[in-house]
Amino acid sequence: MTRFRTLALLLALLLAVTAAPAVVRAQGPVDLANAKPGRLMSQPIDEEYTKKIKEYTTEPFFLSPLVDYMPAAKGIPTPKAVLGDIAGAPTKLPYSKEVYEYMRLLAKSTPRAKVVSIGTTEEGREMIAVAVASEALMAKLEENRTKLAKLADPRTIQMNDAEADRIAAEVAPVYYITGTIHSTEAGAPTALMELAYRLAVDESPYVRNIREHVITLITPIVEVDGRDRVVDLYNWHVKHPGETYPGPLYWGKYVAHDNNRDAMGMTLKLTQNVLNTYVSWKAMALHDLHESVAYLYDNTIGDGPFNAWLDPLVTNEWQLIGWNNVQEMTRYGMPGVFAHGTFDTWSPGYLMFIAATHNGISRLYETFGNGGTAETVERTLGPNDTERTWYKQNPPLPKVKWSLRNNNNYEQTGLLVSLSYVANNRRQLMRNFYEKSKRSIQKAKTEGPAAYILSANDPRPGAQAKLLEVMRKQAVEISRATSAFTAQVPVKRTAAATAGRSGRGGAAADTTKPATSEARQFPAGSYIIRMDQPYSRIADALLDYQYWSPQDPQKSPYDDTGWTFPESFAVQAVRVTDSKILDVPMELVTGSLTPKGGVTGTGMVYAINHNADNALATLRYALASANFQAAEEAFEAGGQKFNRGSFLISNVSADALDNATKELGLKAYALTVMPVIKTHPLRAARVAVLHTWTSTQTEGWWRMALDFEKIPYDYISTQDVAKDANLNAKYDVILFGPTSSAQQIVDGMPMWRNPMPWKVTPETPNLTAFAQTDDMRPGLGLTGVATLKAFVEKGGVLLTSNSTSDFALQFGLTNGVSANNPRRGEVVGTLLRSKIVDETSPIVYGIPDNLAIYTDDGGSFNISAMRGGGGGRRGGGGGGGSRATGRGTPDDPDVVQGRPALEPQFAAAERAPVQPWQYAPITEDQLRTPINIIPPDQRPRAVLRFGEQRDLLVSGLLDGGADIAQRAVVVDSPLGKGHVVLFGNNPMWRGETIGSYFLVFNTILNHDNLNAGRKLDPR
Repeated sequence: MTRFRTLALLLALLLAVTAAPAVVRAQGPVDLANAKPGRLMSQPIDEEYTKKIKEYTTEPFFLSPLVDYMPAAKGIPTPKAVLGDIAGAPTKLPYSKEVYEYMRLLAKSTPRAKVVSIGTTEEGREMIAVAVASEALMAKLEENRTKLAKLADPRTIQMNDAEADRIAAEVAPVYYITGTIHSTEAGAPTALMELAYRLAVDESPYVRNIREHVITLITPIVEVDGRDRVVDLYNWHVKHPGETYPGPLYWGKYVAHDNNRDAMGMTLKLTQNVLNTYVSWKAMALHDLHESVAYLYDNTIGDGPFNAWLDPLVTNEWQLIGWNNVQEMTRYGMPGVFAHGTFDTWSPGYLMFIAATHNGISRLYETFGNGGTAETVERTLGPNDTERTWYKQNPPLPKVKWSLRNNNNYEQTGLLVSLSYVANNRRQLMRNFYEKSKRSIQKAKTEGPAAYILSANDPRPGAQAKLLEVMRKQAVEISRATSAFTAQVPVKRTAAATAGRSGRGGAAADTTKPATSEARQFPAGSYIIRMDQPYSRIADALLDYQYWSPQDPQKSPYDDTGWTFPESFAVQAVRVTDSKILDVPMELVTGSLTPKGGVTGTGMVYAINHNADNALATLRYALASANFQAAEEAFEAGGQKFNRGSFLISNVSADALDNATKELGLKAYALTVMPVIKTHPLRAARVAVLHTWTSTQTEGWWRMALDFEKIPYDYISTQDVAKDANLNAKYDVILFGPTSSAQQIVDGMPMWRNPMPWKVTPETPNLTAFAQTDDMRPGLGLTGVATLKAFVEKGGVLLTSNSTSDFALQFGLTNGVSANNPRRGEVVGTLLRSKIVDETSPIVYGIPDNLAIYTDDGGSFNISAMRGGGGGRRGGGGGGGSRATGRGTPDDPDVVQGRPALEPQFAAAERAPVQPWQYAPITEDQLRTPINIIPPDQRPRAVLRFGEQRDLLVSGLLDGGADIAQRAVVVDSPLGKGHVVLFGNNPMWRGETIGSYFLVFNTILNHDNLNAGRKLDPR
């Protein structure tokens, strides 16, 4: 079969090279703008291909006049040349190399198509973009791009509206389509292969209108690594009918479904490659294809709230294009096409949102897929999908036979309708493109702000550099002040001034009006993010605060509600509304953003201040043979002040340290003598990252963080733990990031039916080499639980987060700790304020006392000195006392009826108040039967807690918060000679929480000295 297929490809290429494409034109003038959909009868069709389109489409109403035929063009092969069958054929999912092979074959066959490489994935697989347009447009791509660049940056034409009108009238918009960012949503590549062909060869007036007026740019596969894995698994399924086969546990190297949440942090190469392509081509729209909903949901027209930083022009464009899609496809007789729905467009983290935040139009379709397969199967839908609503007047049918071809028909029809709308309304849309860009520049002096300032004296310059690098990846211009300057900045609000931000349940807001701004000095070298630039909106959206009202009609936020990057990076950024800031002398920054580092002075001991910059952890592993000590208290030396936890380094050459610190942007100070302070060793711990075989979605961000900071680790599974009775021989610290539920961690998957291997084999060559097993089903098991417990008891450290903290609590790996779970919906992907409980704990060395931490649900802990949990008083300081219900006011004593008044001889000694993050003191009664009293050195140690309720909210949704405020969120729970460090939050979330990474890194570096600074309870 391979030989015949190769011969067929060679013949197709030969025909393409030796014979010019046969172009069939309609006779006489044609009104392209008003062309009706359907084939041009004078153009031949591929009869066999057309027949199979109808054969594989399960109902005639799942076709449209745009895709119910396949035009033929001499010398230009259809997708069948590579696939062996038509696009959307049963049991055929092509690998990325097949998709690319066809796209390049098409480009070699016609001047109307061109393939460009746009980068690679983390595993080195190529990503491509395919441009399709008329010969005339393709010959002038660069000229067209130059014109588009003037509309994208109106400063280049001095904001001249007349000139913009002239360009808008003659330029061709670029419409960028992306497919299969979600690997199990597998239909887009074949639909886009066929769409590219149709756009290149179909001579119907409807398609000609698109081709002659729009440059269609296609990335057929965004998540290439995951695509090839899904095809591996599906092909294995086809070859082994009747056997259960695994789902794609890994898509990309790090991230699965949340790869479509990276458009803020820009951590993944696929996101960076798409954004770079969008910006460099000056695209007008980005249209991302997904599969989940019957039959086509134009979900850009989602429910509210809309992102607050977008130009209203783009939200109106969503409506114009989306409802036109619904109207046209309904007119074609295709059921189940709708818009609106419940998806909100608040978060700018989705891939398609790259366009909306860069002055384009974001677009997204959800079509009906069959779960990563090419099967034709009977599908039954529930009432929520099939009942009519005001926005779904032609809903899907309750039961249908659904095929990949049906899905491809809907995808292509919807795209062609959108492209036709753009072709017919290109002048207006390009004028809007210019207008949005112009208004983004003008916003510095209209709605504001004028700029954001990131001071040169920020205590965490490394984190500041990382934030600025995000801005650079977003194509935001960064400036730097060339001299010191003064700016009018907002007065920093106190806790009293911010009261009431927490929504329902919060304290009343102060109605007085204090001074709103003050003059503040900033040193030379301070960074300024000007808002008078084309991409100011994405900068504003990431640097500003978010507020999601508890009273908002949308009660089910689709994703995170708060993300303020300066807060989550623990960096200072000042929002300035006074436009005079734009007159400050400054220069555009084009070079490295790494802070200046290196060694100052001479000596045998070197001190580096601990400011929780992540590069400190990198340095420890880079200089593995050096002697690092951690200062257990703050000190001064060499004219410098050093925080608790600062590094004291010896046994390293000055040159080696100088080179390393310059590369990392760290400042080291040589000291002539070792400071006389208490220290302990900082050792390069042996680290393992533990994963399950049920979910790796969230822990992948942890691996990415470690890889980025060059912290070595072994990647082990729960099955490995269950088989290894001596983990301490290999590891000092095991990181167990969020994954499945506690019970699933232990049980794994049901053991009935056949084993499910995840291994690199000739049948599945694209599965992950870095994680393999003969059978995914077994979990940790009780043997593994015992092994983990023994690892900790012998001196190891187990660090857990969210669901894995629940696992540690439920399976006996902690003493005196219980979960405190707030009610559902109280927070949803929110930044909350934290406070340090015990500043002597090595876990919080260098951490600011008001760190904003990300939490998806507000989970926290109660602690107790008694075995079994418990904790401090309920509530979070939102009012009222701690006395029992009874007579009088909150400050009065109760009076019990029917007995004498309480005389002094009957009164118990007054107890010290117990805060929500504390455990209650041991009583005399408890000491008389001490069996359940946890020994003082084994009691849980609250390290970090949530802030008071009145200033708990940083960004996003907080509905109340009384049962979250002041609760412990990071707890160090000793167990034997080791520790279980419990996080109620996720400190390593989507590359967006740089500021809390060092809570993890401190645990690693101080793994064998976590008891440092601890004062034991004498009782």
